[in-house]
Amino acid sequence: MIYILSSIGGGKSSLTKILSDTLDSNAYYERVDDMPMLKEYYSAGDASRKQLSFQLQIAFLNYRYTQLRHAIVEHNAVMDSSLLSDNIMASAIHKRGEMTDTAFDLYQNLSMNMNANVNGHEFHGFPDLIVYLDISVDQEIDQIQQRGRDMEDIRKDPELVDYYHSINQAYKDWYDGYVQSPVLKIDMSETDFVNSLEDRTRVLTKIESRLIELGMLNKTEQINFEHKVFEMNHPQEHIIQMGKLEQTILDI
Repeated sequence: MIYILSSIGGGKSSLTKILSDTLDSNAYYERVDDMPMLKEYYSAGDASRKQLSFQLQIAFLNYRYTQLRHAIVEHNAVMDSSLLSDNIMASAIHKRGEMTDTAFDLYQNLSMNMNANVNGHEFHGFPDLIVYLDISVDQEIDQIQQRGRDMEDIRKDPELVDYYHSINQAYKDWYDGYVQSPVLKIDMSETDFVNSLEDRTRVLTKIESRLIELGMLNKTEQINFEHKVFEMNHPQEHIIQMGKLEQTILDI
């Protein structure tokens, strides 16, 4: 199981799709439309965040757990949301004073119980690999504004800037102290895997190398992975090669 982790707007969903397509594995996304409470959470600044933080985090906890029940029995499933990322968010919200100590303790207990047993499998919240997208606070806010969600717009609520900064710092603090499973850090200030084919190839190559080191790709999967990357970089050559292969089959 592979987690893609980053602060808000870091590119988790984009990399999850790119990587899962290259691996031929299933992807699990955080779908905002499945969480209508988010709009209420943002609706009245820190007042609504304080009022709804616990309910929202429990809703996310249930959502992630449902995804995890499926992903845990699959090979190299890629998740752009997880119980781990939820815990980082909940901890940051608690630290901001927007979740009470009692509510946070209950959240933590529920999260630990969910991690302890998933579909009869022992699981302690540690995936096989985490790809951490490290994004600066300024880049984070630019990305959030570009995706155009009204509820996240700092022009409508300038206080969100401080909120986003605190979430970003929470992920950086997590990275500095996390040792439970392998983490591959990608510096997003130097990377645009959405618009740059060169950057996308570089990121995929780094991930492939780490997966091979961890024994997560067999030889056939490695060849398939590299074929997908080649096809991505040389689409015309791929078409020519496929045509030759089809002709060979017809000749036989």
